Amino acid sequence: MEEKLIEEEVARRVEAIVAKRVEEEMEKRKEEIEAEVLRRIEDAKRAMEAEMLAELERKRQAELKAQQIKEVELVVRLCDGDVRWRFSLWISAATLQVTMTVESFYVSQNCFYMNS
Repeated sequence: MEEKLIEEEVARRVEAIVAKRVEEEMEKRKEEIEAEVLRRIEDAKRAMEAEMLAELERKRQAELKAQQIKEVELVVRLCDGDVRWRFSLWISAATLQVTMTVESFYVSQNCFYMNS
């Protein structure tokens, strides 16, 4: 009879110890999960901000390019009779186009590396 009481007491104490350990592990895991969720949220925010900045930069570059093209067109109309001016302006416009394309490439590359 005494052995049975001892076994029951030991079993109860073991259950209590196991329950306490399980609760501690669950609390620890909960904190790890919350930290991981917050980390992922921050990563997503940074990625969105980088994408938004890249989009704003693309829009700004497009507006700048459009403005520069308008300026070139205006000068072309003003210098319509002078062939040398026209050729020079055409070269300037082509150079501007290449420069803007390269700049857009650099912006997209920077955004790619920021998101990586």
